Amino acid sequence: MNLSTAVRVGAQRPTHLLTPDGDFDFTDGDVAVELAASLGLHLLDWQRWLVRWILAVDADGTPACNTVIVVVPRQNGKGAILEALELFWLIVAGVPTVIHTAHEADTAAGHMERIESLTADADIELPKLHTYKANGKERTRNLDDKLVLQYRTRTKATKRGASPQRIVLDEAQELQDAHLAALVPAMAAQSMSQDKLPQLIYTGSAPLEHSEYMHRLLDKVQRTRPAKTLLAMWACEADADPEDVENWYRSNPSLGILISEGWVRDTEFLVMAPADFAAERMGIAKQVESRSGVGPVDLEAWDALTDATSAPLPEGVRWALDVAHDRSWSTFGLAGCRVDGLTHVEITTAQPGTAWVVARAKEIQGKLGGLALTVGASSPAESLIAELVAAGVVVDVMKPGDQALAFVAFVDATRGDAPKIRHRGEPALRRAVKGARTKPWSDGGETLTRRGSMGDISPFSAAVMAFGRLGIVEVPKTAAAHVVFA
Repeated sequence: MNLSTAVRVGAQRPTHLLTPDGDFDFTDGDVAVELAASLGLHLLDWQRWLVRWILAVDADGTPACNTVIVVVPRQNGKGAILEALELFWLIVAGVPTVIHTAHEADTAAGHMERIESLTADADIELPKLHTYKANGKERTRNLDDKLVLQYRTRTKATKRGASPQRIVLDEAQELQDAHLAALVPAMAAQSMSQDKLPQLIYTGSAPLEHSEYMHRLLDKVQRTRPAKTLLAMWACEADADPEDVENWYRSNPSLGILISEGWVRDTEFLVMAPADFAAERMGIAKQVESRSGVGPVDLEAWDALTDATSAPLPEGVRWALDVAHDRSWSTFGLAGCRVDGLTHVEITTAQPGTAWVVARAKEIQGKLGGLALTVGASSPAESLIAELVAAGVVVDVMKPGDQALAFVAFVDATRGDAPKIRHRGEPALRRAVKGARTKPWSDGGETLTRRGSMGDISPFSAAVMAFGRLGIVEVPKTAAAHVVFA
């Protein structure tokens, strides 16, 4: 291993972050970090940073965060964060009841053993602690202060018990609604007490196909941005290149410290299926395939917008080109206003490969009086721009931000009591709508993603871009070959 590889470490701050606003006191976090170190648990920079945020309080001593969500790929060391927090609550803070839950019994047992190991034969003075290992009643008690840290394995019938002040939900990607229904209401009795305000902490890796609860929670948090929630997620975008080592370092804070780049490259990347590698090492959530309506446009609502006779007025149409991520298909989409004021969208041409695109673009542009062809920046179709321009095609380059705005406007136009979009029910467009998935964009927005989608979404994307240019920008008509950045 060369020196540059030896000293390089993963990103110490999350790729996706939401923190409460305000002035907070981080002293408790500092105390927790120092306590952990004195017990032999030395936290990394990103772990210390999270502990300080989780234990932050305002001027009244109220926790800054009611809800904490930490999502990080496996084996990066999230367990050490929980150990530091729970030791602080049990030894220093005097939290009466903490419940630590995990999906697997071995995970819960392993956590209990680490807490016991860290507090055994300590070099500092500790209260009298005792770990009970009776089946179903595993716990560590602070006998001096009558505090308890319980360890539980989650089931659909997770028992209800005393009102806890802290609940830790480890392996959060395995959570189900029934688990929360059993645990969370027990915290309500503490919610009016200033010195007992409850805190709910989720830790896990990227959501999987069956992680419906976490998919829904993460979507809601990123969309609504609740005031007292901390979200720290290390994850690449859904269309990130799995071969790019930079993406590995962006999504794994302990890469180069606890995880070897060589191991990832020579073993994980080699033997794991691409979707599994993306989820487990790059933090890219797997899409829930079984849940209806998982795509951005509800398929039943889309079908209801079918009008076999739909057609746009000749004037004011817009058209766009998109290409499948593997360049197996290319699609021209069109949008325009109808005589009744609604908006028509369609696929004008869709064929395999890209070799035919330039000739077809020249033909369509001639019929449209020289109207510029919209092509998405940073899309697979972008590589065709130079060839298009060289052939005399006027190209309108649509920036990623404008693509995101167009997508949101398109989705909105399919919803509500009076949706504005109509289409002819083209099968290729329907398949693209059905398979389309999204990724976060900017401050709470969304945009289409290719790698996270199922199948070729270029028909949908082309229609979205054409729709987005309606009424937003005056796309030029000219016979001169050039590129317009609008």
